[in-house]
Order: sequence, then C-alpha cells, then structure tokens
Amino acid sequence: MLKQDLTALRRVTTRRVWTAAAVENAHHRVWAATGPWLGLARSRRDHTDSPAEQARWDAWISALTPPERSGTRSYADVCVLTGRARNMLRALRRTLPPCPSVGSVAAEIERRIQSGGLPPGVLADRDSLAKDLRVPGEHVDLALADLAACGLVEVSAGGWAVVTSMALGSGHHPGAHGRQAVTAGGAGAGAA
Repeated sequence: MLKQDLTALRRVTTRRVWTAAAVENAHHRVWAATGPWLGLARSRRDHTDSPAEQARWDAWISALTPPERSGTRSYADVCVLTGRARNMLRALRRTLPPCPSVGSVAAEIERRIQSGGLPPGVLADRDSLAKDLRVPGEHVDLALADLAACGLVEVSAGGWAVVTSMALGSGHHPGAHGRQAVTAGGAGAGAA
C-alpha cells in the first residue's frame, strides 16, 4: 500500500496545464495519499529518541495535514507539498523493517568518538557511518544533529560533520542534554 501511494504521488505533478481547479485537485490527491499514513508518522514522532528526528516528523505532519480552510494555492505549492509527501512516505518505508533508532545510532557514534575511533578533527563521514551501522543515511544525519547539540561534533552548512576537540571526556549523551538544546535552539529543524 505504501508503495502504491508513492507511485500515485509521482503522477500528481505531471499535468501540462495548471488551472486553479487542477491545483486544488492536486492538493487533495496528495492529502488522500498521505492521510492514511499520518497516524504512523505521529507514532514515529512520539516514539523517537532523537530531537532532530522528532522535528523532522513534526514538519512533515504539519505540512501534510489538510488545512481547515481552503486558500489560494499555486503550482509551486503543489510541488513543495508533493516533495514533502514523498519524503515522508519514503522515510516510513525505510523504517518499516526493524531498524535501530536514531538515538541508538547517536549513542554508537558517541561511543566511537569517546573510544578514539573518531578522534577530534576527523570528518564523521555520513555514508561510511551509515554503511558500518547498517542504517539509512538520514538516521546518521539526525544522530549527528543530536551530537552537534551536545558539542561532540560541529556540522557545517554543507552538512559535513567534524568531531570537536571537546568530544573526548565530555560524557554527553544526546538523549540527556540534546533534547533541550535542539528544541530550544532550533538546531533540529535544519537537519530534516
């Protein structure tokens, strides 16, 4: 069913002529494809141990919940909404099989930092970590955002993460301090 809804979303933006009625119809098609999955998305949000992942689910849920009032919409709005819908459904599809939580990924990266496996100044390579930990790259991105909130890594605007010199001996755990820092500082929203 999830795969069928992703396929249906692929067809939403294929029209050549976009009248106001076509734009409205496209919005309703996106909401129809994602509506049944919002409950699962809320469950993922409520059960995550990562502030960055929680912010990502919140953004998708907010964007894909139909508004109570109809407003003026454009073709660009359809494209943005469809992209968010695809991203949420893909994330749901990737997390359907048993997969380590973002918090456990962050804990493993922190363990590698504390043990010297990832020494200060070294690049925490997203793709290598995802492959080693056998998790989606998005889980690594979110875990690194949580670790950045603790000061264990610095994430550049380009998405590169470098282990900080403060990392050794810091004893921070993203579940303990990261939740407040990310929600208060807003760092979690950019990781999505």
